[in-house]
Amino acid sequence: MTSAPYLKAILAKFKEERERREVSAAQIEEKLILGPGWIERFERGDTVPTLDMLFAMLHIIGAKLDDIIKDVDVGEVPSEIARHLLAVPDGKDLKVHFGYGDFDATYRLQNSTTHQFEEVIKALRDGLSRLATGGAGDDTALKTDAVAKAFLLAAKKWPHANPSDLWWFIIGRAYCDRFNHPATSARRDLEQSWKRTGGWALEQVLVRHYAPELAKHGIQIVIGTSDEKKRYLQGLRGVNVRMEADKVDVLLLGPGKKGTQFFGVVHVKASFAERRTDDVPMSQALVKAGYISPLWTMDSKSTPAEEPINRGELGDVLNGVTDSRSAKRKDIEDDACFSACFSYNRLTKPTPPSQKAKAHIVVCDFSNPDDEFSKFIVAGWQSFVHK
Repeated sequence: MTSAPYLKAILAKFKEERERREVSAAQIEEKLILGPGWIERFERGDTVPTLDMLFAMLHIIGAKLDDIIKDVDVGEVPSEIARHLLAVPDGKDLKVHFGYGDFDATYRLQNSTTHQFEEVIKALRDGLSRLATGGAGDDTALKTDAVAKAFLLAAKKWPHANPSDLWWFIIGRAYCDRFNHPATSARRDLEQSWKRTGGWALEQVLVRHYAPELAKHGIQIVIGTSDEKKRYLQGLRGVNVRMEADKVDVLLLGPGKKGTQFFGVVHVKASFAERRTDDVPMSQALVKAGYISPLWTMDSKSTPAEEPINRGELGDVLNGVTDSRSAKRKDIEDDACFSACFSYNRLTKPTPPSQKAKAHIVVCDFSNPDDEFSKFIVAGWQSFVHK
């Protein structure tokens, strides 16, 4: 993101000193082994150089730090510090700023306050802070718990917001801000960590939101241990495809006559990445054998822009004139690769009620767990029992 005004002024002053001393930007890049354009980017304030980089730049042009700060009016201590994610009040809304590709992106969070934003970020930070004192082997559970709690708090604070936006534009980017982690994580690849942690945390979000509601009907929705998953998969009837326990996201269990009975799997995905190779074969085998196998997704997908739109991947619906549906939508509606698809992106277009689809795409949110998803699971259990 663009640096603060006083930092831009300091860096602009560096440019003045460089030009006064007749040193070209290319000469500095040559000496510091920098790719072309970095010095100009620093001087515009588009990227703030590290202290060691700045001192190296000053040394090359024969200047001192005092030469570029003595005439700059820093003014008061800044109330806003440039972070991976920055929220600025704009009337009754917040403008949330973050870097997205080559853009300084802005996402508008309507009817929101700075205090609410800080509560959500602190919930994440406080959860991640436990990594500094947690025992060996606890890291995964602590990170997953921190993300799940922060997201559910965000969904509660901003029920009017698109849940997928909160996940995609707020929680994910806050997690990738290394200052929200203990200092021991300073050198970790947080983008890669988010891919793993986000997936596990999303499963926790699903379970924590719906478990109490489904429990009213005697149904358990659980992540389960690897051994538990293996045990249930080994006892499946009519399934002639090998089932890998580590590919199972969330188990659906009901109260059978001889104990707890498996009746389906929920496939949990932030987006549609890898679902063709990992989820579809298992789902099709389960559905064919009489089990339920819904897809539960944030349907997160956007393109870097100044004001990015989280449009998702399912595209247009069948309009009766031309069929411009995406292959992903046809997989569900025409081929029933999943029993149903539940999206938590409000820009996802649900399957029209009039369409004769083999499986439907439904849009939900986190306002009430007694919704279309929980009703589908209850109906699926009742149908399974009476077969």
